[in-house]
Amino acid sequence: MSIKKELLNELTENQLKQLAESKGIEFTLNTTQKEYYTGWEEKDKLVDIMTDQKQISVSDIEKFIVDGKLE
Repeated sequence: MSIKKELLNELTENQLKQLAESKGIEFTLNTTQKEYYTGWEEKDKLVDIMTDQKQISVSDIEKFIVDGKLE
């Protein structure tokens, strides 16, 4: 597992959404992606999608955690 994915897994679903929003990421899935993610827990789906986002770096996630944006 990548460091990025491990850090994202430490966040709650709400925190993941906050982080995505702060980076301007919208979660729009095409038909194939919707089928792929069928049955996934929402948090797991968010982590998987955000791991591939180039707009979010490991340092962005660490800064988000350190800045006290934890619930």
